Amino acid sequence: MVTGFHRPSHVTRRLVSGMGRTPEAMVAPELLVWAREDLGLDLATAAKKIGVSEARLASWEEGEVRPSIAQLRKAASVYKRPLAVFYLPEPPRGFRALSDFRRAPGSRAGGASPELRLAIRRARSQRDTWIELRGLLDEPFAEPPRLVDARQSPESFAKSARALLDLSLELQYGWGSEHRALSGWISSLEALDILVLHTQGVDVREMRGFSLSDGGAPVIVLNGSDSVRGRIFTALHEFAHILLNNTGVCDLHDGRDADASEDIEVFCNRVAAAILLPEDALRAEPALSRRRVSGRWEEAELHALAERYSVSREVVLRRLFAMGYTTWEFLQGRVDAYRVAYRLQKQREAASSGGPSWYRIHLRDIGRDYTRTALDAYHRSEITSSELSDYLEVKLNKLPKFEEEFARVSAA
Repeated sequence: MVTGFHRPSHVTRRLVSGMGRTPEAMVAPELLVWAREDLGLDLATAAKKIGVSEARLASWEEGEVRPSIAQLRKAASVYKRPLAVFYLPEPPRGFRALSDFRRAPGSRAGGASPELRLAIRRARSQRDTWIELRGLLDEPFAEPPRLVDARQSPESFAKSARALLDLSLELQYGWGSEHRALSGWISSLEALDILVLHTQGVDVREMRGFSLSDGGAPVIVLNGSDSVRGRIFTALHEFAHILLNNTGVCDLHDGRDADASEDIEVFCNRVAAAILLPEDALRAEPALSRRRVSGRWEEAELHALAERYSVSREVVLRRLFAMGYTTWEFLQGRVDAYRVAYRLQKQREAASSGGPSWYRIHLRDIGRDYTRTALDAYHRSEITSSELSDYLEVKLNKLPKFEEEFARVSAA
């Protein structure tokens, strides 16, 4: 279940019913250790969040004393686990770290933060619920898309990938805005039975996106704090990972000085750029057909190409570099300036008020296709309104308004 972190079950009620005011929780110490480490919390941080001393938490984990039921409830809330989990005979399979997820340029690989671990866990949980709901509706999944021969050039791989997405250049040219472009690419991915979600609370410097290729249904998760065009690129980068059946840390670089472990990331970056800016179409652009050697570009030219294809100017420049139309030095100089400008823009946006409603943001985060599936299951009486509220993480009295928002977005 997507919201299975706090919801009490009949098992939980049975375990705590009839107990006194401050009964001890008969919990195995190794389960407390597992829950804390699974979320990536050190002892001191976890103790502070639970509201006990570090020495007290250590004594629980070593089995010297037991927490009270109230203290265990608080720990369960901090660790984002249902209370009943702590009464299992042994720890379940713990957090499975992704082999790769898309990072912001210049960031370094390292251990996943608690926020990222939670985002990955929630994505897996939501994927499992989506599969369950599709089963109730007797809606079989298409075979996951695969293009496993990475020996192809990025250009030929991208052509095959774009053909799977079945998205014409005319449609891409007609979007006219980056938000419509993001929605359009997501729709093409959803048509392949890929669940596209967003997450909040993870620093974009740590993660811009990740994908899950295991478990029967592919999932792409985008960082809602990233720019719209950054999310478009990430979605297609992760699509390349899915096509390779590779759960995918990557940086937006061209592969210079990359070691062998980064080869797949360079490949996926180049595939994503080639999907967005197909080589034949780009070479036919008047701005390119007039040029016979690499060189400098006017900002107006780069801006026009970026707007036409609904991509960032950085992606345009990287494609021009890959195709021999500019130099590495020119690219690097512009990219550095773009990143400074982007940080200033994000600061201005953070200081301004307004923005989309909670309903719109929440729908974005849990995904349109997931929402449609849950609503269909409810309207076909396969699940109750209470279960719908649980699956969608929307309060019962807010469900009508949330469904109205879903209808507006679907009709746009």
